[in-house]
Amino acid sequence: MTRFMAPRYFTPEQNGAVEQALKALNIGDDEGVRIFIIALEYELAEYENLGSSRQPEQQVPDSPAPPIEQLSQELATVASQLGQLPEASRLWLLNGLTGQDPFARVHDQAYLDAVVAELMRIASVCAAGQRPVPTENGLGDAEKHFIGVIAEAYYECFEARPCDSGGEPFTTLLQRIFEISGLHIRLNKDELDQILASIG
Repeated sequence: MTRFMAPRYFTPEQNGAVEQALKALNIGDDEGVRIFIIALEYELAEYENLGSSRQPEQQVPDSPAPPIEQLSQELATVASQLGQLPEASRLWLLNGLTGQDPFARVHDQAYLDAVVAELMRIASVCAAGQRPVPTENGLGDAEKHFIGVIAEAYYECFEARPCDSGGEPFTTLLQRIFEISGLHIRLNKDELDQILASIG
């Protein structure tokens, strides 16, 4: 990994979004998250440097109707707001959900985390439809390298192989990182599996 290049720092909003994505997917502790984000900022700078020397790939538009685009943004906003509720508001909400449940089920923090993760997953699927679809050339060398070093950082920071459990939660996290960073990278499962198989 290049270490003489200035990192591509996240904005506070992007930094918070990455932290929230990790929390919603139950990945890592505070120190591991901090180190992972630092590594990610350096690798973003390296990827953008590599990408600037390449000719852009031809792309064909494949955008859904505007309501889907709006839904993606609204779901991501709701997920973020739920994940950042103050403790008093969170307890009030969970108590209210428990009290109104017709089957007398208890709604706790695990339930709220699951709701946030599901909202993010739906938002990710909606957002995927907004991105242009690359031609059938597959991932370029810069994309493969970028994904590989993110996977290495994931393994080193969180002591978990990114290919385990069918590639989850790493694949969902990776897609979320692309969205937060404004990167138009379409994942291909076969190519991703090949990259992840060499990590760990």
